Amino acid sequence: MTQLSDAAWDALLAMFSDLADVVRADARDDRERLEGYRVLARVMALCSELSLDVDPEVPRFFPMTTPMRQVAGPNPDGEYDLCALTPGRSYRVTGSRESVTYLGFQVMAGVGLTPRRQAGYVSDSDLVLDADGRFTFVLAPRDPGTGEHCVPIPDDASAIVVRQYLVDRATERVATYDIEQLEPAGPVAELTDAALADQLGAFMWTAFKLMTLHRTVLPELMTETNRLVTAEAAALGSENTTPDNLYMLGMFDLASGEALVVDLEPPDTRYWSITLENVWHECLDPLRTVSSGTNAGFVRRADGTVRVVIAAEDPGVPNWLDTGGRGRGFIVLRWLDTPAPPRVQLTVTPLPEVTA
Repeated sequence: MTQLSDAAWDALLAMFSDLADVVRADARDDRERLEGYRVLARVMALCSELSLDVDPEVPRFFPMTTPMRQVAGPNPDGEYDLCALTPGRSYRVTGSRESVTYLGFQVMAGVGLTPRRQAGYVSDSDLVLDADGRFTFVLAPRDPGTGEHCVPIPDDASAIVVRQYLVDRATERVATYDIEQLEPAGPVAELTDAALADQLGAFMWTAFKLMTLHRTVLPELMTETNRLVTAEAAALGSENTTPDNLYMLGMFDLASGEALVVDLEPPDTRYWSITLENVWHECLDPLRTVSSGTNAGFVRRADGTVRVVIAAEDPGVPNWLDTGGRGRGFIVLRWLDTPAPPRVQLTVTPLPEVTA
């Protein structure tokens, strides 16, 4: 008799083969192909944690990114944690705000192969802090009547994602937090055929989504290069972003000896950043190269404007972002607190002219 888990496992293996075909079809050169396979393997590792390394009775936060795993277009100047939720349950989140520039809690809903959606959001401006900077709030389908700050969530709530943005890691303290289930934890449950099939289905949905972002999120950027598209969070998919961010996205496509010069007038906001990614939306070697920067690190000109140079070679000027020798990749500008879109101009320039 065929079990649900048998079918789910076979479908998972077939999907990995399909995603390898995506890598081979969309890679423009050997470097992109090799990085594509590596990203696929890293996505598999991430999805294993997200979908399988969970106990529905004992919720816990764990990091979605690591120093080496920067997939799915994260902000390398940030921290991302996720906790799986059991649909229909209630939870209490407690923590300390500390001095990090930005902190946001995003509740996701949807299970199995159902597309995820944002079902709740708590920004740092929504938190009620005590004299020591600590906070508490409850996530529940129905208010438990405890008198605490309660955030309503739907019966199919399945995860909470926490984002923190740091302007300067050397001086800021990241927030700390924990989560507990309000209902008493049950005994350790035996793994069932249906439960594993559901977990493998969630594994499939997440892996496919993360490996095809370049095809599904503003796919026109792959051909309309060296320009930026302005998009509020909702336009990029509420499950991918938070509502208090304004984004500009584009793809650099440079020949040898060329640079992409970015001239901008930064808005008056507490946080903004520019990040380079490869074609698979993976951050570019953040431990070894300067491929991202924040408003605290970029040097401004006398009139307050900023010029950033994207190039494979050091032009010897301030604000160089290193492509690591890649011919193309994504550019992501994040502006916190949804300011009006600032003026940003991109110009492809011969590298000697930039240096001069």
